[in-house]
Amino acid sequence: MNSYFSYNFKAVPYFILFSIYVRMFFLITHIFLNNTNNKFLSLKNDRKQYVVKNIVKSVNLCALSLYSLPYIIYPTFMYQKWDNNLIHVAGLFYSSNDFVALTYVNNLATTTKNHHQITTFLSFLALTIDFNTSSLGKMLFVYTLASSNTFLVNYHLGTRLLYNKEETLTVKKNARNVYAMSLILNWGWHIYWCLTNLNLLGIQHLLYFGVMYPVVKDDIILLTWLCN
Repeated sequence: MNSYFSYNFKAVPYFILFSIYVRMFFLITHIFLNNTNNKFLSLKNDRKQYVVKNIVKSVNLCALSLYSLPYIIYPTFMYQKWDNNLIHVAGLFYSSNDFVALTYVNNLATTTKNHHQITTFLSFLALTIDFNTSSLGKMLFVYTLASSNTFLVNYHLGTRLLYNKEETLTVKKNARNVYAMSLILNWGWHIYWCLTNLNLLGIQHLLYFGVMYPVVKDDIILLTWLCN
């Protein structure tokens, strides 16, 4: 990937494989919870789907975060070595969870649908980006990295319907703290970059912030809910 406008078509099949894996993980998780959790059995079908998709996403984001640490994050921050293909594939793995959720979960909130649609779109747009030279790519990388590390939030969103409220309070507080810190670091980095690189800001950055608005809105709604 030497050219900003070349497209990494070789990464696209990974998205198909990841989507199949996620859908199978949904099925296995649904069967497991049906056989082990009485509260899950009493839920309506769309709530069951909601539980399953959040638990599966939490596991996958945790795995992605652990994998990214030595293979993507460390070489990126220590040596400024951006492995385009690896970052592209990791982004597709992230978005495959949201894409499959769109096709699996009935009655998703509109803000959540918008969030999932945008992350899927951006993961394919990112296949045009050379992260070694693109400031926009680095912005997208930071946002995805921050989101991946908030897997505890998805875990809480899913498991809160499987246990009594009192049993989930500790996880909710930890999820709130992790999410708040992630957003502070994420948004803080974006603001800092913009203020120190005003001369580099272009129409593509304005479009990026416009596209990201529904994602930020969903983040704010979720954080507000976690704080209540």
